[in-house]
Amino acid sequence: MKKKIIIVCIFLILMITTAIYTVVSAVNSYHYDMDPANGVDILEGFDAVLIMMVGGFVVFYELDLFYTVYYFFISSKSLIKSIIVIFSNVALLLIFFTDHIINFWERYVPNILATPLEDGIIPIGLFLIYVVLKIVCFNIGSFAKEN
Repeated sequence: MKKKIIIVCIFLILMITTAIYTVVSAVNSYHYDMDPANGVDILEGFDAVLIMMVGGFVVFYELDLFYTVYYFFISSKSLIKSIIVIFSNVALLLIFFTDHIINFWERYVPNILATPLEDGIIPIGLFLIYVVLKIVCFNIGSFAKEN
């Protein structure tokens, strides 16, 4: 019980800190953009939106990381579910490294297989892999409870 409370408190503090930092950064960026002395005249406030999107994704990843840590430290485990949980977390983590994946693909994949990659294909594909793996993971968990 004590281990469970410690894990929950650590991740709760981490997520709240990230959310507060994101909101403060977005507000500061918005105020900077709206100040006429800074000379920002196009897409005013758009940086604040981007900061909020990235911050929301980071909090979402922290929530998934909490589930992974909670699964490995607290709940009962099976080999197949453990593998799926790890792969889903890695798929979500790889979204942060999309540019490196595209550069690796363009540099080392032979020209026969190489296709021009657009910026949105890799992150969307990784997120869809994450969603499918999480659905399978939750279905394995509910199937195991029924039997």
